Amino acid sequence: MRGTKEEAIIIEQIDKCLPQIHCQKCGFFSCLPYAKAIVKKKASIYKCEPGGSKVVEKLGEITGEKIVKANIKDAPPELVYIKPEACIGCTLCIQKCPVDAIAGAEGYLHTVIIDECNGCGICVSSCPVDCITKEKRTKDNPWTDTKATISKTRFYEKRARMKELRLEADEERLDILKQLLFREEKG
Repeated sequence: MRGTKEEAIIIEQIDKCLPQIHCQKCGFFSCLPYAKAIVKKKASIYKCEPGGSKVVEKLGEITGEKIVKANIKDAPPELVYIKPEACIGCTLCIQKCPVDAIAGAEGYLHTVIIDECNGCGICVSSCPVDCITKEKRTKDNPWTDTKATISKTRFYEKRARMKELRLEADEERLDILKQLLFREEKG
């Protein structure tokens, strides 16, 4: 089945049932590489903690794998909050957020856009003053399939934008190097 259209369809099915948190708890950069690894039998269906039993059961149906309840870890996606009195405006959390759910500017207070936060928690460890906390989602703000779709879109939009910025920076560095290497000596 390697590299076939059937494999691509299964990868798409698996990716669609994953919560699109992009938390990296599964050991992969995002949900799609994890889905590919499951299909290639290089990853267990039990690694998606935010998806918990709901996702594991769907993955079991898709892959035909028997579910072992004891292997399931349920850690539903949480939300993060920034303590305003502690934020120093360093922007490290903004840079780390994979879905651009943190607003702010350098030297100014940052805030989490709650409706866009996927709860991955990647920003938490980036904060040098520990002003970011995780809290359980409230019943009036659950993680839904619609939010998962939006999160996936925002994740890939940011990746594309960051890649474009890196290419621009590389071009600028290359131009500077060319100028240094090939400048004419005035004499």
